[in-house]
Amino acid sequence: MRSFIIVLFLCTLPLLAEEKSGSGKKRYSFTNESDTPTATPSTNPSPSLDPTAALSRFFEALKADQLEVAYSGLVKNTIIAARPENVEKLKEKTREAIDNFGPVKGYEVVETLEVGKSLYRHTCISLNEDLPLRWRFYFYRSGNQWKIVDLRVDDGIVELFDEVARNRKK
Repeated sequence: MRSFIIVLFLCTLPLLAEEKSGSGKKRYSFTNESDTPTATPSTNPSPSLDPTAALSRFFEALKADQLEVAYSGLVKNTIIAARPENVEKLKEKTREAIDNFGPVKGYEVVETLEVGKSLYRHTCISLNEDLPLRWRFYFYRSGNQWKIVDLRVDDGIVELFDEVARNRKK
């Protein structure tokens, strides 16, 4: 099975690079060009973002094969959007994942983890035609506004079972 990873880091959204392991499998990850972001976020306040509604809109757009709409709605008015060249790379690699795993038919939120009252991680699986993908969305509440600050997607379904089982035991 191909191993597939995309990681979108907080403020230093680095460029995506393709690596080949010794087994010939592809692994996608970001490489860090610098430790300092080259762009500054917009000073305009972003409208309040409802994480649940944002996820629904994101996956509905992917289901409709509207990759541009999915990402533009998700990262609008965030520091992530301040690095458009990296968002474009993310879209390109997401398209590649959909081509490899099949079109998105739907999604499920499989876990929500809260750290304090201002940081949430929503773990979802996209219900692709051939195989599911694991998506992790990290939301931060600054004042009364929720912002997406990180996004990760991979094919780590086996690890997902272990993590969910471990969290249920707590």
